[in-house]
Amino acid sequence: MEPSLVRELLHYSQQPNIISLAGGLPDDALMPAYPDVNQLLDSRQYGASDGEAVLQQHIAQILAGRGLDRQKAVLVTNGSQQGLDIVSRSVLDNSATILTEQPTYLAACQVFRLQGANIQGVTSDEFGMSVKDFEEKLEEYKPKAVYMIPNFQNPSGHCYSLERRKEIASLLEKKNVLLIEDDPYGELCYEEIKLPPISSMLKTSSWVYLGSFSKVLWPGLRVGYMACDEELMPYFEKVKQATDLHTNRLAQMMVSHFLGSGQYLLHIAKLKAVYKKKRDAMADALLKYLGNQISYRIPAGGMFFWVRLPEGVSSMLVMERALQEQVLVLPGKPFFSSDHMLDDAYLRLNFTRVNEEDLDRAIYTLSLVVKGLSVDRVG
Repeated sequence: MEPSLVRELLHYSQQPNIISLAGGLPDDALMPAYPDVNQLLDSRQYGASDGEAVLQQHIAQILAGRGLDRQKAVLVTNGSQQGLDIVSRSVLDNSATILTEQPTYLAACQVFRLQGANIQGVTSDEFGMSVKDFEEKLEEYKPKAVYMIPNFQNPSGHCYSLERRKEIASLLEKKNVLLIEDDPYGELCYEEIKLPPISSMLKTSSWVYLGSFSKVLWPGLRVGYMACDEELMPYFEKVKQATDLHTNRLAQMMVSHFLGSGQYLLHIAKLKAVYKKKRDAMADALLKYLGNQISYRIPAGGMFFWVRLPEGVSSMLVMERALQEQVLVLPGKPFFSSDHMLDDAYLRLNFTRVNEEDLDRAIYTLSLVVKGLSVDRVG
């Protein structure tokens, strides 16, 4: 296995003199205070493998609001990352192929490779997976599953159009392929757009829907969830039992208490307002300092800009040079799962954790690095 570059760089992002645009981290200053432990239900004893009933009910209400009414099929996990691990252990092996967007979430690829699966990338654009390429790959590889992040995808930030969601759902139904839909960013939407889960459009083919509270509450608690067709849940629960018995009960109670406090929707509204301003600040800085030297789209939500560098400029070299100037950025190369699609021309830039002043300073520093490398290349 290859290590995750994001995890390898995390120690740099924790240094006070470094401005980090590398991780997918929420703003510490916007995290609510932990609730008083004495206000919570007792969580000292072992608990149920599928999660605390009170938290499952809150999650079921959230899912119902998204068009997924699956109260009896919710499993509380250690972040949505564990959900990926559970479903991968259940359905993938070294004879299986899984299709992903290209580029895609690099830690998902780690999980799929751990099971020995063959990962095939599907060409993607600003509206999601290419329907034509997706249909061709379904026919060619007969995959066991398809993994996608329809809402403000990591790393590209793209969001599937409603029409694209319907087209993808239709093909999944036609080929009867399992959908693994990952949605950690759906609540961080800064524009007026509809985001129905593709899972909610499926009538006959199986699906797994993954969610997390890490991006909107306390990532250190690692509380996520998975929902699915009810007939699949007993298998996933057995894998959960064998993996870690159950998710931390105190963490579950803390999240559940906040969800039931009446503060959650106000908190999400605050996050969206602050993050939208930061997104706009990064967009302004990119335009001001790098102008037409780079290409990018302003994301309608989520945490990332996906920036294409000038021709011939290496993202890995940009990372090394920028770090010397105390700015940390993340190369795009590790996000390409298929060897024939590897592309060293992109950076993923996070805008949620850093304040607007530091965002401007970091992009200015980055522009000096990029321009310097462009001059070196020409020279």
